[in-house]
Amino acid sequence: MKNKKVWLLLTVFFFIAGLAGSFFLFHEVMPGNSGTAVEAPARNIPTVAEDLFILRLYFPSEEGLRSVEKRIQRRTNETAIAEAVIEEYFRGDDTGDSLHVPRDVKLLGLYTGLDRILYIDLSDEVRRNFQGDALSEYLLLKGIYESLMSNLQNIQDVKILIEGREVETLGGHIYLKYALKDIVSYNYTGDNAISGE
Repeated sequence: MKNKKVWLLLTVFFFIAGLAGSFFLFHEVMPGNSGTAVEAPARNIPTVAEDLFILRLYFPSEEGLRSVEKRIQRRTNETAIAEAVIEEYFRGDDTGDSLHVPRDVKLLGLYTGLDRILYIDLSDEVRRNFQGDALSEYLLLKGIYESLMSNLQNIQDVKILIEGREVETLGGHIYLKYALKDIVSYNYTGDNAISGE
């Protein structure tokens, strides 16, 4: 008889505890349509403006190099910034007016050597899809160089590799076995003057 009373008391106790828990759950934790909103605790959520980073890119144009600023998600280290510069550069500017920038170029890799030269490994589309004369090739290479140098602080020069190898030329006009600094520091004069510097 005592066992039956104990079991009956335990059953009533658990039933009442279940009702109280259900009431608390539905009326306090999940208010539903009761008209009272539960305010979420304040968190430090960065604003959209704080999360953006401005890249300065230099695109070839008929007048020379044209500076364009692009806002992208913030990057934390130089390698990520360099990747973003190359990807955005070959994506082109928003107007579609970036002359002689080959399309469908993929960044295969990049690294900085002990000599502080940034080595960029591009897919072969950079060569296959390039169409232009010597000035166009020069502006393309100068645009890549200036875009990287204006966004990165710890590099001294840029070297382009294609499919993991050094190549003699991109479009048949400019010798690429060396880093870009000396190549693009030459300024054409006269009718072929390069502006935007």
